[in-house]
Amino acid sequence: MFRNRNFWTTTIAEFECSGLSQEAFATQQGISVGTLRGWIYRLRRERKASVSLVPVRVIASTAPAARQANEQGIEVDVAGRVRVRFTVGTDVEYVTELIKRLG
Repeated sequence: MFRNRNFWTTTIAEFECSGLSQEAFATQQGISVGTLRGWIYRLRRERKASVSLVPVRVIASTAPAARQANEQGIEVDVAGRVRVRFTVGTDVEYVTELIKRLG
């Protein structure tokens, strides 16, 4: 069965959040472990090539609510204009793209 790129992008994201081994996930989904591995490799390689880091300033706060939020994630001040908070595990590509668009 032919599966398109959108299918594999979604499937790999689900795999990365699943906590399962590649073999267990492939069996659970009824897909070939070799094909799964190939798409994992391809998409990770593309992410590495497309992700770039931009300078940001991380804001620390002594306020109890801010301390609690920072323990659960990270807050970024973009170009001194916008403050964005991300939870632990937020997709790096998403963060990078958002900061580019805001900066």
